[in-house]
Amino acid sequence: MELIKISDTKLKIMLTAEDMAHYAIASEALNYENTETRRAVWQILDEAKQRTGFDAASDRVLIQAYPSRMGGCELYITKIAQNVPTAPGERKNGADGKMRIYAFATLSDLVALCRCLKAMDFHGDSVAYAVEDERYYLVLREDGGGIPPASVPYHPAQEFGDPVSYASTKLAYIKEHADCLCPADAVFHLAALA
Repeated sequence: MELIKISDTKLKIMLTAEDMAHYAIASEALNYENTETRRAVWQILDEAKQRTGFDAASDRVLIQAYPSRMGGCELYITKIAQNVPTAPGERKNGADGKMRIYAFATLSDLVALCRCLKAMDFHGDSVAYAVEDERYYLVLREDGGGIPPASVPYHPAQEFGDPVSYASTKLAYIKEHADCLCPADAVFHLAALA
């Protein structure tokens, strides 16, 4: 097992096929909901703490796993701050609005949703992001208005994109890996493109 401490908040772990066998995990079956996988990850993180000083025990973490060609895998462990800093125009998740994130396959789907939300008199903050050659994201913090509240399972955005689970964790990933298309009032600004 090779450990590379990228920063105080990010660790790269390279596991060989032998390491995978030692921890009784398979890269194609990695699932953090599985008790054995969770146990193995925390054993690996305990060893990482001893060898590199990277301590993830008291933080929420984002775990990304990528299989390698030789039967092992690479794990990227990122500590997620409890209070994720917000981009200009965004509010912290809390009593002032429910945050939701939607992913889109195309920019035209994102723009179409923004046009729809503007027509429905959307009230709230919105920020748009793009991950190069991958997906587009819209972060919504709803303050009421002409659309269903966040507590309603259906949202008009589901016609154009896919809801993202674990929004606060995903937002940290998006901010790290994506380009901000529109840092404030994305619904209003992108609707004008439709």
